[in-house]
Parts: sequence; structure tokens; C-alpha cells
Amino acid sequence: MKSGRNLTEGSIFRSVLHLGIPTIAISLLQSGFNLVDMFFVGKLGPSALAAVTISGIVIALLITIAVGISIGTLSLVARFWGAKSYRQAAYVVGQSFYISLILSIFFGVGGWFAARPLLYFLGGRGEVLELAVVYFRIISAGAWTIFIFVTFSSALRGAGDAWTPFKIMAAGVGLNCILDPILIFGWGAIPPMGVHGSALATVFSRLVTTGIIILMVKKDRTHLDLSGVFGRINPHLMGRIIRIGFFSSVEMLIRSLAIIGLLKIVAPFGTAALAAYGIGARIRVIAMMPGVGMGYAAGTLVGQSLGAGLPERARKSAWLAWRIYGLLLIPVILALLLFSGDVVGFFNRDPLVLIEGRAFMGYIAVSLIFLSITLVMGKALHGAGDTRGPMVITFISMLVMWGLTWSASNYGGLAGVGQKILSACGLARVPLENPCLEGVWQGILAANVLNSLLILYWFRRGGWQRLRLVDDINFAPQK
Repeated sequence: MKSGRNLTEGSIFRSVLHLGIPTIAISLLQSGFNLVDMFFVGKLGPSALAAVTISGIVIALLITIAVGISIGTLSLVARFWGAKSYRQAAYVVGQSFYISLILSIFFGVGGWFAARPLLYFLGGRGEVLELAVVYFRIISAGAWTIFIFVTFSSALRGAGDAWTPFKIMAAGVGLNCILDPILIFGWGAIPPMGVHGSALATVFSRLVTTGIIILMVKKDRTHLDLSGVFGRINPHLMGRIIRIGFFSSVEMLIRSLAIIGLLKIVAPFGTAALAAYGIGARIRVIAMMPGVGMGYAAGTLVGQSLGAGLPERARKSAWLAWRIYGLLLIPVILALLLFSGDVVGFFNRDPLVLIEGRAFMGYIAVSLIFLSITLVMGKALHGAGDTRGPMVITFISMLVMWGLTWSASNYGGLAGVGQKILSACGLARVPLENPCLEGVWQGILAANVLNSLLILYWFRRGGWQRLRLVDDINFAPQK
């Protein structure tokens, strides 16, 4: 077993950077993985691109579940690692591996049979549907590579090693860049396979990365010593991992559904509005990447510090990770406020898109201040094993967002919504319907503010510091 840095003592700042930098890089690589596929598939024409796009909606859900469940792995591994209970941490990884296998079989078989009706429901028709079905079935057959790689990556991060998953992911993205054009367009004796070649390149690249991470763990070239942890089932431990991860998966699913709901609200305002929303969504995702990295760093440090009996260090780690992310956001926020037209114009120069996009950029810039709290503190709570609280907060916030965006888009913004409420109390005249796209942007900002304030309250309340995740786990395995 390779020795690693002790994250429960010494400089918190260095520990945050040690975990955060490679995790940010992993987020960028995952985006690059998707962009490579879309770049080459786009050369096949609109039908191929549409097929990969609608398949991607379901694949994103699959990854959401994998990442959500892996939060349970990260949280428990970090807690045991901080307590220097390394064998217990290894047993967590073993049970997480079995959970991944079960989910892989379910989604692999289910994806094969449900592909056609599911993709038809999402709008696939004719050639697009036929291409999407085969693409999705190939990806589903390789679902096990997603679950197992995410599981081992989260386990390594929980043990304080974020660099190994980054290096392996980089190798996978590089391989995908090579295989995509070869399998899509053909090369030498290899025939062109089009969209199906893209799916095969993706699965093969994931297969290689999964094989590497399994081999490294088996050869004791990571922080984890997993000798003797396989071949044994511990239903109690598996249940704890699933319980923590389940609420995280639901939280991510709620956010995905919220995005779909917003598209429905924006769509009636026309193509320019949808384009502006799409540009804003991309900018927001890019700005969130450092936050995801700092959030996972905070989660690992919180988990290990609580395992070591250092709740104050856990609290300080979360706040420091947020401050670092806040500093990284300052130039982004200034750029969005001062050069909003240039930012939107980089993606699209249509005059209507520029008008709507400029307005949206301003709201995004302000919302990033509050989003930073939600991202980092939310992940810190996950690292402590508290996933139910953030899930409930997300549900409330997204419900408020749907209500506010719909109302504000119909009554001239939040001011119109306020007048509507006052009129219901007999304190003002009933406002006339006044469709207003800016009302959507205002509703999104208001929901972000609410979400951050609720997360901040939950974090400062401190219940996560008293969670007893591991004290009652029975490690007597069953054959």
C-alpha cells in the first residue's frame, strides 16, 4: 500500500489544494470527454448529433446515479481513514464494488430492453431513433465501467488520493481522442462505423481506465489495501453506503429535472431565448467546475477530520475551500458583468441572442456568489455523511424556482409576482399578464439565493458534526 499525506494535521490550505486541483482537472477532463464525442459525431450530420444528444440525456442520469451512490463510499472511506481504521475503509470499498456490480447489471440489461421506448419518449424518431437505440445499447453494455471507475475514484479521494484518478482519467480522454476518429470514420482495415463507432470508442476508453484503476488497486499501488475484502457480503455496511448515496442521487436528479422544467418555461419565448439560456447554462457549468473540485476537497477533509475527532478542523476546512473558490470566481464574475456582450458573442452573434444573453449574464454573475456557498458547503455536508438535509433543501429550492420563474415570466418579473400576492390579500390591484423573459432570470437568481441561505443555515447549525456514521456498523461479514 502506497503511503499518503496525512490530511488531519498540518496546513489545511495545502490539503485543500492537494485534493482540489486534481478534482477540478477531472471535471475539465470529463467535459473534454463529452466534447470530443460531440465534435467528431457532429461531422456525421444533424441526425447523428441528435441521436447522441438524446442518448446523452439518459446517460447523464446513469452517471448521476453512479456519482450519487459513490458519495456514500467517499463519506465512509474518509471517516474511517481519518480514524486510521484502514481495514474498515477497505471493507467499505469492497461492499461498494458489489453495489456497483448490481447496479451495472440492472442498467445494462434494463438499458438494452428499454432503449427504444425510452428514446422514443424523449423525442427520437426515424433515423435519429435507430441510431440512438444502437448507441445507447452499446453504452449500456459498458455501464459497469462507469459504476466501477466512479466507485474506486471516490474511494481513493476519500483516502486523500485525488491525483491517481486524475492521471487515469487523462489517459482515458487521450485514448478516446485517438479512437473516436478511427472508429467513426474508419482507418485502414477498420471500416467506418459512424455513431456506433463513437459509442465503441467511449466504452473501450472507459474499459481501459477501469482496468488500470483495478490493476493499480490490486497491485497495492494506491493508498488502499484491498486484500481480503472481496468475496464477503456485509448487508449492514452495504445498506449504510446506499442510504447515504441514495439521498445524494435524488438531489442530483432533482437538479436535472429542474433544468428540464426551466427549458419548458423558456421555450415559449422563442429560439433566441433558448439560445441565450443554453449559453448561460454552459457558462454556469464552466464556472462551477472549480467549485466542484473545492467541494470534493472540503468533503474529504470534513470526513477525515471527523473520523480523527477534529470537528473544528472539519469546519475550518469547509470554510477555507469556499474562500478559495470565491477568489477564483472574482475574475469570472467581473468578466460577466463588464464584458457580457463579448462572452455571449463568442457563442452566437445574433442580435436577439445578444440582447437576451447580456441580461442573463448579469444575473448569472450575481448568482455565482450564492452558488459558491451551495456547492462547497453542500459537498462538505456530503463528506460528513449528511445527504438527506441537502436533498430536502434542494427540493424546496427547486420547487420555489419553478414557481417563481413561471410566475415572474407571466407577470412582468418578481415585482409583478409581489403585486399578485398583495392583490390576493386585497392590498393591491390584480396585475395584468405580462410575459417577461427577465422574470425567468430573476426567478433563477432568487432560488439560488434561497438555496445558499438554507445550506448555510444547515451547515452552521452543526448537526453534521455529531453524525455517528460508523459507530454502529457491524463488520462481521457473511459468506
